[in-house]
Amino acid sequence: MNDEVVWGVPSFWIERFPLYFGKHKGFFSKRNISLKIEYFWGGPELARAVAQRKVLIGEMGLPPFLRALSEGLQARVIGSSTIQQLNHYLVSRPEVKGMYDLKGKKVGILSFGSCDDYFLRFMLKASGVDADTEVNIVSLGEAYGDIGCFSSGRIDAGFLVEPYVALGESLDRIKILAIVKDYFPRYQWGIILAHNDLLQGNPGLVCRAMEAYRESCRAIKENPGEASAFGAQVFRLKKEIFSRALFRDLNSWELDAQIDREGMRNCVKIQKVTGAIPREFTPLELCQ
Repeated sequence: MNDEVVWGVPSFWIERFPLYFGKHKGFFSKRNISLKIEYFWGGPELARAVAQRKVLIGEMGLPPFLRALSEGLQARVIGSSTIQQLNHYLVSRPEVKGMYDLKGKKVGILSFGSCDDYFLRFMLKASGVDADTEVNIVSLGEAYGDIGCFSSGRIDAGFLVEPYVALGESLDRIKILAIVKDYFPRYQWGIILAHNDLLQGNPGLVCRAMEAYRESCRAIKENPGEASAFGAQVFRLKKEIFSRALFRDLNSWELDAQIDREGMRNCVKIQKVTGAIPREFTPLELCQ
């Protein structure tokens, strides 16, 4: 009999693809795991679901995890997602000239308190733009990643991830304004977490789930053609668009879920300096 694993996620983007591909290829089922992927549309929202034990394993950005941990979340980091470094794109309508041109414009993020919120404020400050008084920040929630938000005028710029960057480019609706990793060269971003109850009560299940996840990541890298064909079905895109999205950052994917501890320390320092967390955490405190 298979163990059911509900894997919580904050958004529907290419970072989730290893879960879908692993389920499709039977990497979870061969380890007696029945995988269910559940969406909560934002890191803080997912953290609340973990705190309420609605899900006991999932993935999110490290910044909102740190905030939740400082507020008492009983969970630990068990690995890195594929998007370890900040391959995250701030895009805009074609007529926006640069970061300085965001003054007076509407900029979309996933949700307030999410990674997007932290990154945008940092990037705007570095560009001489006040996030609180000169920009209208829009929380998109379930509309996050919808190219129509740009063409409809709901937002002028916003964070976008693959495969939607490739889709927007193919439609000539957006252009890349900035890449977050240019502002944070060494940084641990996406993490996989597990509730302490699961880690203590069923560590073997956690190990099996992570083994399946790693196998899926490696299989995508080794079989990009097959992965692109299936990814196009998952995201309902043309294969060439998903393939473009996959290959843009595939060489920088973290395939073995290994944490970049120096990048983790950098992330913690930034969160402490910005006042998002009351104190710094060490990797030993954060990781299982």
